[in-house]
Amino acid sequence: MQQFDVSRRLTRRHFLLMAPQLSACLAATPTPQPPQASTATPSPTKRPTQTQTPTQAPSPKPKTPKTLVALVFGQSNAGSWGESKRTAGPNVQVFYKGKYSRAADPLLNTDGDRGSVWTRLGDKLIAAKLYDKVIFVPFSRGGTEIVRWGPKGDLNGLLMDTIRDAQKNKLVFTHLLWHHGEADNRLKTSAEIYKKEFLGMVKLIRDAGVNAPLFVATATLCSEFEINPALRKAQTDVISPKQNILAGPDTDTLSRDLRHDWCHFNDKGLEQHADLWLAILKQHAQTATP
Repeated sequence: MQQFDVSRRLTRRHFLLMAPQLSACLAATPTPQPPQASTATPSPTKRPTQTQTPTQAPSPKPKTPKTLVALVFGQSNAGSWGESKRTAGPNVQVFYKGKYSRAADPLLNTDGDRGSVWTRLGDKLIAAKLYDKVIFVPFSRGGTEIVRWGPKGDLNGLLMDTIRDAQKNKLVFTHLLWHHGEADNRLKTSAEIYKKEFLGMVKLIRDAGVNAPLFVATATLCSEFEINPALRKAQTDVISPKQNILAGPDTDTLSRDLRHDWCHFNDKGLEQHADLWLAILKQHAQTATP
């Protein structure tokens, strides 16, 4: 006889008895809906706080370098006729034809093949802390009288070319240093002509937009020609603070034993010549400082 599987019969019976309830439950259960994107603005994610290092104060800006830009011009004692050559320090430069070079004797755009006062003066100005940098723009010709520098003179055009070349290269002159007069002592130039030609030259310089102070040295002593009082007076008569024409050094005070040929300075004379210019420029810097 086939046996009756009680567990199987009960399970099926159970299912049949519970089917109505299961159907009702399934009908009552809501169909799951896919999640909808939230329209709410999400709150920003808070980042972890980082440890901040203290803000350092900016380093102080370096001082603007004090630069002297000087036109140095005149005759032989403004050029390279001194006894001994010298090369100035790296912060003393010469500008000529659009280029800068370390100031070394004989200087560019001067005649003579020996030493100059300017290489020495440049180093002294820096050593005295008057300037951080010195730029010389030279133009000198030995043995030249004042009429050659005046408005109709052959040297005037070359002088103005030198000035314009510096201006074209964005140089602004701070000083004009003029040393001249020995040739006019030899030629016995009158005081009136000297003043007229000199002031005519200055007018053209000013008309070119150069308003820097012009320092005029007193210089007449050379070779066998003694100090010339009339010419010295002409050189001092042109001094005019209103026109920014100021007194330069008196190099007639440098005697012949400071000159290797009785006219141009020996090594000791070049040092003393530079010291005279230094004293003038130092005094001017002190009085010009507010």
